[in-house]
Amino acid sequence: MSRQTDEAIRRAITGKRLVRFQFRGCLRVAEPHDYGVRNGVVQLLVYQVGGESRSGKLPNWRWIVVVELTALEVLEQTFPGGRDVPSGAHSKWDELYLRVAGRT
Repeated sequence: MSRQTDEAIRRAITGKRLVRFQFRGCLRVAEPHDYGVRNGVVQLLVYQVGGESRSGKLPNWRWIVVVELTALEVLEQTFPGGRDVPSGAHSKWDELYLRVAGRT
C-alpha cells in the first residue's frame, strides 16, 4: 500500500468524506468507517452508497482489501459519521488504525 493511499483513507475518515475507487472491477462510492488490519490483511470497512457491485444490493457494508483498490479519490461530499451496526457489535480487528467518529 502506498503512503498516498494511507493518507487519503485517513483524511477521508477524519473528515467524514465519501471516497470513490475501483475494486475488483467495479467503480464504488462509499463512506469509509473502519481502517486497520483484520485477519492479517490491511482492510477498510465501508458503507457503499453508490457505484457498482457484483455481490448485492446497495447501500450495504463492504470489506475492501486496501492493496486491491485503485484510483482512490476523496470526494468533497461528507456523511454524518458512524452508523448503527445491525448486530450491535463491531468487527474484530488485529489492529484498528482509525474509526470514523459518531454521527453529528
